[in-house]
Amino acid sequence: MQKVILSNPTDFEGEIAIIEQLLMEESLIFHLRKPDKTLKQLEDFLRSIPAKFYKKIVLHSHHELIKKYNLKGIHITESVRQNMDETVMSNMIKLFRNRGLSVSFSLHTLNAIENLAFKADYVFLSPILKSISKTDYIGTFTMDELRFFFQVRKSEIPVFALGGICEENKELLERIGFQGFVMMGSVWEKYFLEEKQHE
Repeated sequence: MQKVILSNPTDFEGEIAIIEQLLMEESLIFHLRKPDKTLKQLEDFLRSIPAKFYKKIVLHSHHELIKKYNLKGIHITESVRQNMDETVMSNMIKLFRNRGLSVSFSLHTLNAIENLAFKADYVFLSPILKSISKTDYIGTFTMDELRFFFQVRKSEIPVFALGGICEENKELLERIGFQGFVMMGSVWEKYFLEEKQHE
């Protein structure tokens, strides 16, 4: 299964060193999601990460930075997908894919996977389990519903589980039918806890 780590949405002390440590894992994909950063702020953050790791990094915003840095690809959130003209979106995706860049999407229903009008390297499906970082964010699918979907679905897009995911439940996710898993809260909460213990 493909392992993805989603960045903490806000900055914290020592974050870059931790990101570098995480990126040492050979097959890891790192999604850089900093929704409140301006273009310049995100570029400054990106430049603080050693360039040797750029081919593992996928951007969630300010996709124009992909032209300047040798990154892995772009991720398109549901709000961007819903608000952008379909033709404009299609042309943008073709441009990125022709350059050998990955394109992925955030989706929140099983129908959205089957009906996705664009070619994608993979999609995030969420929320799967009770979120670790968002206390009011609970899973919206039953395990039986997910198993049945993967047995009968027509789409061949790899689907990665997001929401309440940790290393301990990746085997369950694989048995259900997911091709990858995305961790956020389970990664960053661990570092926040360690930091508090050292205070």
